[in-house]
Amino acid sequence: MQDRLTEIEIKLAHVEQTVNELNDVIVKQQAYIDSLERDVERLKERLQTDGGVEDSANPQDEKPPHY
Repeated sequence: MQDRLTEIEIKLAHVEQTVNELNDVIVKQQAYIDSLERDVERLKERLQTDGGVEDSANPQDEKPPHY
């Protein structure tokens, strides 16, 4: 009986360690997601304020080299 209890305690310790490691991963992922969401919001604002395209970036507005 004592061996069985010891085995259960060992397994429980491993499960607790795994849960803590998974929690750390989730926390890091959420921080990364939050950062990406902030980046997307900044890009949205930039597109709305700047029109999204710089003058020189639009090839249709450029004259061909022979002009």
